[in-house]
Amino acid sequence: MKDYTMTKMSFCSTTVLCLAQFIGIIGSAFISGAIMSLSALTIPALKAPKISTPDTATRFRELVSAIRRTVPFLAILPTASFAFLAWKAPDAKMAHLIATVCSASFIPYTLLFMMRTNRAILSKAEVLESKSRGPESSEGENLELLLNQWVMMNSIRGVLPLLGALVGLSAVLL
Repeated sequence: MKDYTMTKMSFCSTTVLCLAQFIGIIGSAFISGAIMSLSALTIPALKAPKISTPDTATRFRELVSAIRRTVPFLAILPTASFAFLAWKAPDAKMAHLIATVCSASFIPYTLLFMMRTNRAILSKAEVLESKSRGPESSEGENLELLLNQWVMMNSIRGVLPLLGALVGLSAVLL
């Protein structure tokens, strides 16, 4: 007679490892979504035709400030979870190390590649706010170009924690 019991496929050996995998994968995917939504939704809304250029610049400054206060701290938990898995999980140590690096790499990416554009936009905000609220075509066009550049770089930044989530997921499934 055949034994129809299924072999148990275990994605994680303990509750702590399961929780770390869940936090790492979901947390990194969440951060990626939050970052990507800035490029896909927030900046296009800021550039809407009915919003004045000084208001756009001011709102961008507030947005950058909010990002600095929250997003890097959100990365602590998934990054720590992947680092814990790289240390404790018996298999897929390299995948968890890669996931750790990818999950937190948006922070150095921001510092190395985006800060110049951030500073240029923030400087433009100061110039625009000091001027009258009238039309400022060349200043507005420059701001538009800077925001478009920021959107492109931010989209790349958002892919980094997504890669961490995907590598972490592959470590679980493969």
